[in-house]
Amino acid sequence: MGFLITLALLRKWSLDGYPRQAILALMFTTASWIIGSLTASSPIGFVPVALIGALLLARTRRWRLWIFAFVLSVTAVGTSSFVFHPASWVLAAQYLVLPAVGTLFIVAVILLSEQAWKVVRRLERAQETEAELATARERMRFAGDLHDIQGHSLHIIKLKAALGRRVVYTDPDRADMEFSEIRRLVDETIAETRALTYARYKLNLLAELENTKSLVEAAGVMVEVRFDNAGGDAADPLLAQVLREATTNLLRHARPTLVTISASPISVEVINDGAVDAGGSTLRGLARLRDRVEGAGGVLWIEQSTDKFFVSARIDPERKTAGIEDIR
Repeated sequence: MGFLITLALLRKWSLDGYPRQAILALMFTTASWIIGSLTASSPIGFVPVALIGALLLARTRRWRLWIFAFVLSVTAVGTSSFVFHPASWVLAAQYLVLPAVGTLFIVAVILLSEQAWKVVRRLERAQETEAELATARERMRFAGDLHDIQGHSLHIIKLKAALGRRVVYTDPDRADMEFSEIRRLVDETIAETRALTYARYKLNLLAELENTKSLVEAAGVMVEVRFDNAGGDAADPLLAQVLREATTNLLRHARPTLVTISASPISVEVINDGAVDAGGSTLRGLARLRDRVEGAGGVLWIEQSTDKFFVSARIDPERKTAGIEDIR
């Protein structure tokens, strides 16, 4: 019963705290060890109480002092075997030496495991933080590009509007010219903003591959990148956008250990081995991209299994990138 209770308790153990039943389990296993020692019927009865006690003591501040006292207590219980049984070297080895050495060993294993779990938890939190920082950097990059596009144009529009207002009565022709120039600037700004929104503003597949490799490695994930440029043609900007969206998804919604990226001027493929079912929210961006890729004469595949997420896009090289502009 002591071993069964210990196993049930271990299944509920986590770094966030110990279960409420831990104290009751400690009391039960201690009583079991006392009975086993008094009757000299269970020399390994100390194992359950040593496991539970070590798990509890691993969370204390002065764990060295408490562990020393705990080992002495477990060993002291073993001395009760001499109350109803004649002393012998075999009995001493079973109920004194074995409990002392065994408890020390169990405590050491639990402490090492606890520290390893804490390191893993810190690494997971660091990876999550890095992914959030990568997303924030991407947003800042987008905001910077948007500022570069609109800031200068809006400033010129402001100046030309003020000039047109001053000369609207004294020089109507000049005012008409200024207002026409304002309209042209507005049209250009709208077109450039739309291009930025759809991620076609200075987007390059080779540059995106390097950026993706840096981001994924910074998040503590292994990445393999292969690029086949046998044809020597320029890649469609939509492929870079597919790569960017897939990278954003895996950094925000997955817990991969390895990311494999294969690219060429006509295709891109991203596979990560840490897929997490987060609902349809992770696929909305890729679903929008699928419409654009298909409109450009290409195909976008999305496959998700229990532990892998696969994104692949291929665009017909005979279709011109300019055709994408007509869709929007």
